[in-house]
Amino acid sequence: MERTKKIDPKKIQSNLTNNFVKLMPAFYEMESSFLSDVYKRYGDLEGGNIVIFFARDCHLEILRKREKDMGFNLSLEKFWKNHKEVFQTRKKIIVVSQETGLPKETTRRKIISLIKRKHIQKADKNRLFWEPASEYKETYLKIIEQEINALSKFIYEQTKLLGLNLSISKIENEIKNNYSFYWYHYLNVQLEYIKFWQEKLKDLEMLLIGLQVIIQTLNFIKKKPDNFLSLINEDKNVNNFKLNEANISATSVSDITGIPRATCIRKLEKFVKMKILEKDSKTKRYSLIFNQTTFNPMLQPDWMKRKISILSNFSTTVLSGLIR
Repeated sequence: MERTKKIDPKKIQSNLTNNFVKLMPAFYEMESSFLSDVYKRYGDLEGGNIVIFFARDCHLEILRKREKDMGFNLSLEKFWKNHKEVFQTRKKIIVVSQETGLPKETTRRKIISLIKRKHIQKADKNRLFWEPASEYKETYLKIIEQEINALSKFIYEQTKLLGLNLSISKIENEIKNNYSFYWYHYLNVQLEYIKFWQEKLKDLEMLLIGLQVIIQTLNFIKKKPDNFLSLINEDKNVNNFKLNEANISATSVSDITGIPRATCIRKLEKFVKMKILEKDSKTKRYSLIFNQTTFNPMLQPDWMKRKISILSNFSTTVLSGLIR
C-alpha cells in the first residue's frame, strides 16, 4: 500500500481480523492505560465516561472552527486557548444517558457529583459544560501525551502490517499538530467502545479488570511460535500448552487500575462464575479459560465482530489523516 493511495476500510478491517493476536496487545495496553487514568482521575468509570462525552463535544466545537478558517490551529499546544474560546452547547441529561449507555438516574447522580468535584460546570439555564478546575488542567498535558504515545503505538503496529512507512514519532507529531481532529475521533470511539461494554457487562469496572487478564494472556502468546494458536485449535486438551501460566493476581490488577483490591477480587470471582476466568486454588491467581474461539475473531460471537468494526472505522479515519 503506497502512501499516495487512499486507505481502504476493508483492508483495515481485514488487517485487524487476520492479525488479531499481533495487534490486540497494543490496543488493550492503550485501553488499560486510558481507562485506568480515567478511573484514577474521576473516581469511577461511569462519571469518567460522562466527562469523555463532554470532552468529545468540546473537541467537535473546536474542529468546527475549520469551517470558517481552514488554517485554524487544532494543535495540542493551542488546546486550552481553543477550549476557552469555543461555546459548548447545552446538553440534556437524557442525551448524555443515551450517548454513554448509562441509566438516566445514574447519569443525573454522576453529573451532580462531577459538578461538586469541579470536573463539569453548570451555567445559566442549566447549561452543562466541561471546564476542569485549574489543578486538573496542570496535569492534563502530561496525561494526554502518554495517551497519544499509547495510541501511536497501536496505529504503528497496524502500519507495519499495511506496509506504510510511518514511525511512532511521526504519528505522535501528526496527532499533536492536529490534536482536536484526532482526539474528537479518539474520544468518539472510546464512547462507542465503553457503551458497548456497559450494555454487555452492566459494570465498567469489570471491563477494566478483565483487560488485565487478557493483556497477560496475549503477552504470553506473543512469546510463543507463530503456529501456537493453530496447535491449540488442533489439540482438544489445551492444558498441554500450560496456558494457565498467563495469570495475574488481584493485587496486581488493583495496583494497575487503582480499583480497590477487595473490589477486584469480587469482580474476578464473578468472571470465574461466568466461566470466563479460572482461579488457581493454590496461588489464588486468575487466568483466561481457553477454547477454540478465544482468539479467532471469525469464530467469535457478534460482540467480537462489533469490536473489530469499531476499531477498523477509527483506524481508517486516523490512517487516512496520516497519509493525506
